Amino acid sequence: METQRQFRRTVALGVVIAGTGLLCLGGALALLTWRLLHPEEAVRLLPGIMLTPEDTPTPGLLGSPLPLPPRPESLAQVGILPVSDLPTATPTGQPSPARSAVPTRTPRASAAPPQPSTTPARDPAAPVTPTATPGPLIPQRLVINRIGLDAPIVPVNLLPVEINGVVYSQWDVPDTFAAGWHHTSAPLGQPGNTVINGHHNVYGEVFRYLVELQPGDVIGVDDAHGTRHFYTVAQTMTLAEQGQPLETRLENAQWILPTGDERLTLVTCWPYTANTHRLLVIALPVPLPGEEQAENSNP
Repeated sequence: METQRQFRRTVALGVVIAGTGLLCLGGALALLTWRLLHPEEAVRLLPGIMLTPEDTPTPGLLGSPLPLPPRPESLAQVGILPVSDLPTATPTGQPSPARSAVPTRTPRASAAPPQPSTTPARDPAAPVTPTATPGPLIPQRLVINRIGLDAPIVPVNLLPVEINGVVYSQWDVPDTFAAGWHHTSAPLGQPGNTVINGHHNVYGEVFRYLVELQPGDVIGVDDAHGTRHFYTVAQTMTLAEQGQPLETRLENAQWILPTGDERLTLVTCWPYTANTHRLLVIALPVPLPGEEQAENSNP
């Protein structure tokens, strides 16, 4: 009799465990199907991703978020970035027919300690500032060993765009495998915000792996005179952009405005299959050998 009761209890426990397992499996399959069919909505449930601007900045190297660049008198003066309406990747991650081929990614390498570059590689097609007149140090090439990126930088302009009957300024983005330097942003080595944009899932996907950067990673930017300027990532953030009111887009664009400190701001869209958010990587300059010692010796 006791043996039969133990057998029934074992069977009942097995049925409960099996039912719970089937329920979990069904829920996981339903969530996976939903994310594949509705990636723009599913992205809102990604763990660890906050949707409000005040929650997304990482404390980074400074222990607290970097200050937002000062707001102009009118937000209409802010140059906004376009929300991509171009074909994006399919839920399986394969490019759509309209997309350009993805360049082969070089193997990831650990970031080496910043050293001045005497003979940096340069794209022959990139614009070159004449060496006869020093002039501003215009960015020419972007090198990030952490994500295997080596790409030319080309200047981009502001274009007029009409939104709700009002004309705003909107930054262009290169339609090739190149990053775009906002031509009104700061040159290299000077106080101000040096802003560089790029696509992440179309036109060569120059910033496809930008999302992998973390505080402490090193970024190199070559100028037209052959000097490589180094920056250390201090903060990353994702800001909700697509479907947001114009005021929110303008507030997001404050991060690409001029600053009193010297910084480098890289900007693209996120995630790979939806483009619902703006991804920003903010880096601070690394002094060249001898500069830091000279600064510390000043009273």
